[in-house]
Amino acid sequence: MERKTFSQLPLGVSDFHKLRELGKIYVDKTGRLYDLITTFEKVFLARPRRFGKSLLVSTFESLFKYGTRDFKGLAIEKLWKDKTYKVIRLDFSNLKDFSTEEEFSFLLDEYFAILMAQNEITVSKEKSFGGFSSFMYWLGLQPSNSVVVLIDEYDAPLTVCMNNPGLFDFVRKKLSRLYASFKNYEGVIRFLFLTGITKFNKTSIFSELNTLTDISLSPRYGSLLGYTHEEVEEYFKNYLDRSAKALGIGSEQLLDRLVSQYDGFCFEETVREKVFAPWSLLSFFAEPERGFKNYWFESGGRPYALLEYLKSHALRHPEEYGNLKSIALSELTSSSDIKNLSDVALLTQAGYLTLKNIVG
Repeated sequence: MERKTFSQLPLGVSDFHKLRELGKIYVDKTGRLYDLITTFEKVFLARPRRFGKSLLVSTFESLFKYGTRDFKGLAIEKLWKDKTYKVIRLDFSNLKDFSTEEEFSFLLDEYFAILMAQNEITVSKEKSFGGFSSFMYWLGLQPSNSVVVLIDEYDAPLTVCMNNPGLFDFVRKKLSRLYASFKNYEGVIRFLFLTGITKFNKTSIFSELNTLTDISLSPRYGSLLGYTHEEVEEYFKNYLDRSAKALGIGSEQLLDRLVSQYDGFCFEETVREKVFAPWSLLSFFAEPERGFKNYWFESGGRPYALLEYLKSHALRHPEEYGNLKSIALSELTSSSDIKNLSDVALLTQAGYLTLKNIVG
């Protein structure tokens, strides 16, 4: 019997060029990306882990750096007329291995020195700055509208020390210099995009960058990450059929189970659109015979924000979180002071809880 060939699942692939080069399934969100890029210049998006933030950053990187090279057949190919740019991609998950002010300062300088070398960025030999200061100096010298800055996991170095007020404040002040440079040299920056899990107050990002638009709860971008029900049926039909056969159930029954298990996430304030957790759904499709496991939870690694929060706060009994909880929308739309961050707000931002309905 001839074996049916499927397009490969994009499981575990966060590099957009690699995903496209290998012909893996890509759920086309580029029409919405075009809308985002042409509407805003400085954007913040908060989402839980394993929802595709890094792939989104990589997609922006490819588009601004290489134009439509990797976008053949996608919605944005016919829309994009812009030039290419110098793209600076920062991944602050590389700034977590420290426990003192000195270690963080060294790590920060080392990271930016490596970043500059990788991007072939040089400054005058007469300037004896460290890597961090050298980058900001270089940024200020660039031509108008010539640089795109993408920051993944902006909150990573803050979450690892959120239970150490002194160190947290030191890290905050250090990074505030970077955000201040983005504001001071905003004429240089064509597009600025930041992602993270939590939205902390007093990190200076939201005060230094007071023109930053937070789209985390925007209805227009509620399904920018994650898969809608319609997208699953359109892009993964072969996998739906194969999975139903593997489990010996009908297609409709399979969809009902998938919706029940993986389709409960909502990230927009009207609470009208839910999305599947990509990691869970793709993991299921890869091995449907294993059944409906909780792949998202099992892939957690170290949820630093939650672990640090628990050092000075208590959570309720686990069973309590199975009941509906009330939270003011302002707790999710406004940045939170670490000391006053509620358990419900943190668990919602981290993906352990999600929006169900809106009242009032």
